[in-house]
Amino acid sequence: MTGPESPEIEAASPKQSPRAKKGKKKRGQRSKANVNNLLNIVGYLLSLVTSYLGGVAGWFGGSPNSEISSKYQTLITPSSAYFGYIWALVYISQGIFAVAQLLPKYREQPLVQNGLGSMYFLACSAQTAWAITFGYAIMPAAFVAMCALCAALLYILKRQWDVVFEEEKKTATAIRLGDTTEEELVENLAAPPPSLAYWLLRFPFAVHAGWIAPATPLMLSVLLVYQGVDPTYELWVAVISIPLLFGGCMGLLLREESGAPVYTFPGVVAYACIGICWELQAPAYSILARHDDATLSLMKNLSGFCGACLLVVMLSRFIALLLRDAWLKWNHRDETLSVDGEQYPYVQA
Repeated sequence: MTGPESPEIEAASPKQSPRAKKGKKKRGQRSKANVNNLLNIVGYLLSLVTSYLGGVAGWFGGSPNSEISSKYQTLITPSSAYFGYIWALVYISQGIFAVAQLLPKYREQPLVQNGLGSMYFLACSAQTAWAITFGYAIMPAAFVAMCALCAALLYILKRQWDVVFEEEKKTATAIRLGDTTEEELVENLAAPPPSLAYWLLRFPFAVHAGWIAPATPLMLSVLLVYQGVDPTYELWVAVISIPLLFGGCMGLLLREESGAPVYTFPGVVAYACIGICWELQAPAYSILARHDDATLSLMKNLSGFCGACLLVVMLSRFIALLLRDAWLKWNHRDETLSVDGEQYPYVQA
């Protein structure tokens, strides 16, 4: 009696499941850009104009950022050349994102709508506020704006990480139910690097957050120098903030879970640490007037060690995971490791 039963069998087939049909219908629909997409492009343009025309060219009546940074040099101020390269990378990558997130393929993606929402506009607003207040040397307000910018960017990274985690759980569930296709797996826009979605939708914010994380204690040090407080407090900010950043980055590199390790954020922090070490090779006269040789040697060695150590750990971690993945693939193993009888998922390089 196959006749009456065949419709039920066909309905239960993974290829004809309601979820699969719904997914195909969604892929065929293209809605218009919403408020979040428009806020992203407006926020980017606002931040770009104020940061470059105001902070670099001084169009709004304030002083250029480089001039103010030289005036208020601190123990953790990177070399001026390092600022230009990293800000260029931040704004170029975010400019590409701002255009990409308007495209039909990306505008509705969870990394944009849920991972960012309106937070990127808030981050750009904080960046704009910092550029203006710093340009006019209103250091207390600039420090508050920098803290708000750092909090917004770190929150963006957390939200995007949560989105990736949820998307991976949904994909794993769909695979177990036979409710997904190879095409859908290839189009997984929450995938980790080296996927295009990562470089377009996640990389720009990881770079920005990686730079603002050390820039926040730097801004506190600038405020202390601006207020003319005892240089000992500036030293304490330096010797506490760099090890804290180093420890946080090591945690991101050594995490054993899906989506880890994270390389971009620690890489930018390492870049900042090396920039600090490079600047202290020939410190400014204002630094020499406030700190003795022992302090300068301490900070130079500390920043250089943290930067170099992060780079070594990143490289060794990547190579180790790459070799491990190649060995498991060559031996046709599944994506679990057995330790003392317990099965653990392994992370990819």
